[in-house]
Amino acid sequence: MNRHTPHNEALWDKQTPETFVLSYDRIFHDSQEAIMITDCHSRIVSVNPAFKSITGYDESEVIGRTPSMLKSHYQDPEFYVNMWASIHKDGTWRGEIWNRRKNGEIYPEWLSISSVKDDNGVLINYVGMFSDITLRKNTISKLQLHAQVFSNASDGIMITDKQLKILSVNQAFTTMTGYTEREAAGHTPRLLHSGLQNQYFYIKMWERIHTTGFWEGEIWNKRKNGELYPEWLSITTMRDDKGSITNYIGMFTDITERKLTEEHLKYLAHYDKLTDLPNRTLLSELVNEAITRTLERKRKLAVFFIDLDRFKMVNDSLGHNVGDKLLQQVAKRLSSVVRKDDIVSRLGGDEFIIVLQDLQEPEEAILIANQLISSIKKPFSVEDNELYINASIGICLYPKHGEDFETLLKHADLAMYQAKIQNGGYQFFNESISSTFLRKLDLENELRWAIAKNQFTLHYQPQVSSETGHMKGMEALIRWNHPTLGPVSPGEFIPIAEETGIIMDIGKWVLKEVCLQLNRWLSASFIVPSIAVNLSARQFLAPDLASSIHDIVYQTCCNPQHIVIEITESSSMHDIESVLPILHELKSFGFQIAIDDFGKGYSALGYIKQFPIDILKIDKSFVQELTSDSKSAVLTKAIIDMSHGMDLRVIAEGVETLEQLDFLRTMNCDMIQGYFIDPALPAEQLATRYLNEVEPISCQQSNLAALSEHP
Repeated sequence: MNRHTPHNEALWDKQTPETFVLSYDRIFHDSQEAIMITDCHSRIVSVNPAFKSITGYDESEVIGRTPSMLKSHYQDPEFYVNMWASIHKDGTWRGEIWNRRKNGEIYPEWLSISSVKDDNGVLINYVGMFSDITLRKNTISKLQLHAQVFSNASDGIMITDKQLKILSVNQAFTTMTGYTEREAAGHTPRLLHSGLQNQYFYIKMWERIHTTGFWEGEIWNKRKNGELYPEWLSITTMRDDKGSITNYIGMFTDITERKLTEEHLKYLAHYDKLTDLPNRTLLSELVNEAITRTLERKRKLAVFFIDLDRFKMVNDSLGHNVGDKLLQQVAKRLSSVVRKDDIVSRLGGDEFIIVLQDLQEPEEAILIANQLISSIKKPFSVEDNELYINASIGICLYPKHGEDFETLLKHADLAMYQAKIQNGGYQFFNESISSTFLRKLDLENELRWAIAKNQFTLHYQPQVSSETGHMKGMEALIRWNHPTLGPVSPGEFIPIAEETGIIMDIGKWVLKEVCLQLNRWLSASFIVPSIAVNLSARQFLAPDLASSIHDIVYQTCCNPQHIVIEITESSSMHDIESVLPILHELKSFGFQIAIDDFGKGYSALGYIKQFPIDILKIDKSFVQELTSDSKSAVLTKAIIDMSHGMDLRVIAEGVETLEQLDFLRTMNCDMIQGYFIDPALPAEQLATRYLNEVEPISCQQSNLAALSEHP
């Protein structure tokens, strides 16, 4: 070797065989890669310490065995065929393979296999060198996962350098903004500015980013096509190991749909869906604002509580679809009458509120109330139906009748209730109305305990033959004599009982008392005619009405034929489809059925023939006009003739004069009931006057004498 031989070669040249072996041995043992040496038959003859570190096998456990002991079976047989074909052909193979450690764990390794031959070219060994690439595989997987997340994220992602120049964007960014990565690269995020945020907004935003390294919030940006859209944006600062800023990452979501949903929810929370008018929630806010302005201007404010009369009948008879369209037309009419700054609101159902602002005198409210009533009275056309309704309006003034929204609304409601009692029109709130309301409240509270405290009694009004004067039946009428309030008229407490549902318990009490009284009379050997018991419309809402009536009569050992179930015409026409099955069930039990107040205004003659009725009672309004109105007389005669044609008995109620009696007798009315005969009497008094009589009622009773004097 000459003097120009490289230094390392010189060193190599100076090495003896012993030093070469020592160097090889050190490399073999210190290598981080596992080394496995086999003989020409692939039997392991040596492994280094790294082999144990990676596979878990000691050298003593593998000597004499083949490398197949490490197989994971992740590779199919063809994989090994190709591998050994390469080794035999080229003397070497390298690639990725999955093997199994001693503990059973499968792991990836990078393996190279070389064949070793002697000087004559005879194969003597195979040397396999491999390294565990689990960490590298995990790192690559994470990088691939991050790339997939970046590419497939639903949020738009934008990465900038520290000068805010855009370096990279993902597909969601392009989808939301319309800009491709090529179009956005090199620009700053100002590319997306909408101009809706002022400079102060961005100053505060970057102050936050520089202080905390993070900012998030709602912002409006602009797409490539010029469309403005809202987004929820977060900006994060990225720093290196020394704390220096390297990048900014912006992530954003298009919140257009969310904003629309929020706006819709806000609308639903503040507006009536049917009429687009403010609802109670928004009305409260608007009224409070109006009160503040009224106070500042030293003016007046009026609150109208409007309830539509006869709307329920329209809704029930023609359906909710027609009812809804009618309410929409009403809303438009109300809005057309009031002034621009006034408030029109719908509370729900057929109740509307109007707030008149900036009034100088109460007379202005009266003028508008009359205009509203006049407008509502005009016919409405809904789906080929010409509909007529009316309105009851309660009016209260700020600050005279209340100084806050709830008080004004309550007082306007009370005034409306009073207007409705007076058959429509408008009514200003006053203290007497408040007193009426308080009495109603007292009655409602006391009514709940009246049965338990035995405050109710029953009176019985006789129904007598118009020809003979014999009593043919009687009607049970409830009376309430309160210990402190005194006698309370049924006309006052029955509507409250129906409104509150207490009528259900009262109805059961009345029927049971009638049955008990009937048993007492029969036990005293009286001949007792049938007794009529009234049912209200509210009682028909009970699904077990017929069976509960039957059970009460059965449990008191009464005969259903002694009981007449009397229903008003209005309640029977309210929901014919549900009432008819109940009436047929009652009829099947043996009860008699009577229609009360016939002709009062709800008559539907086409349905009467479907009803399993026995008795028809002519409304007292016809009887009262018999002698003064020829049309009432003609109608009364027609009702009687129609009833007889249908094999029904007819009772005329409210008979108060001899002249009325004479008319009814000439018309062949079967029975009469009213003050001319007798008012409703306590049970003992009725028994004394009527149940002891065998012959026709004594002519000594002056008000009955006419029956025998006018055959």
